Amino acid sequence: MKRFLIRLMCASLLLAWTSSAFAADLISLPTCWMDSSEAFNIWYAKKMGWDKEEGLDIEMIMFGSGPAQMEALPAKQWVLGGTGVGGVLIGGMRYDISLVAPVIDESDVNAFYVRADSPILKTKGFNPAFPEVYGSPETVKGSTILLTSQTTVHYIIGKWLEALGLKESDVKLTNMEQPSIVAAYEKGIGDVASVWAPFTFTCENRGWVKAGSTGTTGANTATVLVGDRKWCEENPQAVAKFLRVYFRVSKAMRAQGDSPEMAKAYQEFLNDFCGTKMTLEDAKKDMLVHPRFTLDEAAKLNAGENGASEMMKWQVEAATFFTKMGRFTPAELEKFKKTNLVTDTYLKLAAEKPLQ
Repeated sequence: MKRFLIRLMCASLLLAWTSSAFAADLISLPTCWMDSSEAFNIWYAKKMGWDKEEGLDIEMIMFGSGPAQMEALPAKQWVLGGTGVGGVLIGGMRYDISLVAPVIDESDVNAFYVRADSPILKTKGFNPAFPEVYGSPETVKGSTILLTSQTTVHYIIGKWLEALGLKESDVKLTNMEQPSIVAAYEKGIGDVASVWAPFTFTCENRGWVKAGSTGTTGANTATVLVGDRKWCEENPQAVAKFLRVYFRVSKAMRAQGDSPEMAKAYQEFLNDFCGTKMTLEDAKKDMLVHPRFTLDEAAKLNAGENGASEMMKWQVEAATFFTKMGRFTPAELEKFKKTNLVTDTYLKLAAEKPLQ
């Protein structure tokens, strides 16, 4: 019996030492996210232990917006993460980031809503180039618009105003975090609410009417993965591992579609990580409006030298727009155009090893 206990203790110590050594070998990776769909990939990967299979220990840090993420970069709070157009523009102009991969097509992700009795709904297709967009200069001018400043939902409002021949000075823009927008709009505050999914579903469930979206306003955007440029250049293999983890989940999502298992996991993610309670049906809808790019598709969008990639063209288009709106200076725009922001280097490295 004594010999058995000694063997048991030795085995336990060996197991503890092995687990400790394995943990010590993992690369700790602080990453930044918002309460939106792109974070699901890493949340799910951690749940499945897929990050550790790549030798990573990924930490997920929540931020309220893309600009807030970038403000935390100098303090080294994160090295990689997911963001939208606001984070990319701020990060590219004022911080040193690399856009390492586009991950979600945002055509149906962002939209702005009005109440069913809004005069804005009286006119549709005022500008023939945007036939599905509601509003006219007369009905929109003077409106109070709730949005999250310098993000994709701000961008689509700007494109809307441009299509109507209006400027930001013709309306009142009120900056709020996304959950606060829905709560305020429910209380009768504001004339227009500009939100991203899953808050779009809340708006629709309340009976509010979609007046325009990313796709209908012609705003070319994608949710992307970005990183601290210096850190990425010093740790290319770690970036590639991170991308393999991310696109492994994208591959699984595309294969399983809105299967009960994947939808249930997605619903759990929205509740646990995002703090958004959603029905299973709405969770399925949210997945469908956030279609994932494959690794190959992402590489094609990022391919191109000296700013010639499709992704860089989209970013310059957005940056030019916001500069016209007075959000950035012409000097910042020129600096942005000259940055080697978009790269396919890490996607190529990730592709050297087949995804599981």
